[in-house]
Amino acid sequence: MSASDAVGVERDSTRPQHLVSLTGLRGILALMVFGTHFYLAFVMAGGSFDSAAVQELLRILFSRAGGVAVSCFFLLSGFVLTFIARPDDTARSFYRRRIAKVYPVHLVTLAVAFAMVSVHYEVPGAKVTLAHVFLVQDWVPSQWYYLTMTGLDWSLSCEAFFYLCFPALLYLLTRARTWMLYVLPATAVVLIFGLPHVLLSTFSLTHPDPMEMVPTGDYGGPVGYWFAYVFPPMRMAEFVIGICLALLVRRGAWRGPGVAISLVLCAFGWWATLEADGYLPLAATMVVPFALLIAALSTADLNSGWSPLRVKPLVWFGEISLSFYVSHLLVQEELFARLWNAGQSAGLLPAPLPVLSWWVGILSFTAQFLLALAVAWLLYRLVELPMVRRLRPKDVPPLPLTAAAQPTAVPPARKAHDLAGR
Repeated sequence: MSASDAVGVERDSTRPQHLVSLTGLRGILALMVFGTHFYLAFVMAGGSFDSAAVQELLRILFSRAGGVAVSCFFLLSGFVLTFIARPDDTARSFYRRRIAKVYPVHLVTLAVAFAMVSVHYEVPGAKVTLAHVFLVQDWVPSQWYYLTMTGLDWSLSCEAFFYLCFPALLYLLTRARTWMLYVLPATAVVLIFGLPHVLLSTFSLTHPDPMEMVPTGDYGGPVGYWFAYVFPPMRMAEFVIGICLALLVRRGAWRGPGVAISLVLCAFGWWATLEADGYLPLAATMVVPFALLIAALSTADLNSGWSPLRVKPLVWFGEISLSFYVSHLLVQEELFARLWNAGQSAGLLPAPLPVLSWWVGILSFTAQFLLALAVAWLLYRLVELPMVRRLRPKDVPPLPLTAAAQPTAVPPARKAHDLAGR
């Protein structure tokens, strides 16, 4: 490590450790994923709204929001885990905290999904079920493996791989010189843009799925979609970018645009996402703007700078975003559909297809969101939060990242120790 690096690390120990804006950003991302599932389910069923303006607005906001939101989740995962890491942490303690955070809500929603699939279709096979239980389903290039259950735990399969590798990655990257922490993210961006193209030019699936749950033709076909969007080593690129950004911010070595400029760049990235073809809109078009935004928001929080994402309801939503993310599609596909059918049978609701009044569409969106939010809050309060408290290492007390920064006499080393529990 260079002398400047050492100074950066020492300066980092005096910084406040609260990244409220990143929690708010998680809320925005969860809403993006929800909106995408609402929009795509309606359009794929052949529906449309009687208002062209509303139809176009929903297309702009949600037609491709889900993919880039997951990409930003992966960036955030690497960033936050690195930022709160403490020098005396162990791999065993880290794995235990991650299992406590993710596995209980995963197993609950997986059990619900298993029951739904068994009732509506057939009982999933043992191999598929166990692949989902142990979060290894993404390693099989078949939607019948990675989308069979909740339709969303494929991203947890990526996260499980990230968590497995994180202690080794952190050990190596904390010893990297500052200039390498700029070169590695740049290299990762090149791979995100270019490596799927190389794969598509070289390989194809000999036995693709006979029927696709999610159409992949617009994204380069089944192998391109799987490799660019689902394959864990490919998605590791975003996770590594997040790690490098966090180390640069901790060292005080980050040199990038502020929040306002980063938001403008996100707007341009969004336009590129809507216009891009093939696998690019799945992650590539927004990876740089989102990375810059994460670094800018964290720097603003640390320096008490301006950020639009510290609104309390948004931060609260960000805190329950994991429970919301893993459960909302089950609510959309099952609970709300049953309520809608009951309303139609009673003559209270119109037939949704092929043309739906725009105000009924907005009402449907709102109702689905509120139902999903209620289920997520119950899952958070009854499963996620108590299981985190029960399963976490006893020597690592919880401290939410969303706590307001206040003057304290607690030594910086102790603050870092506390935060590592998240």
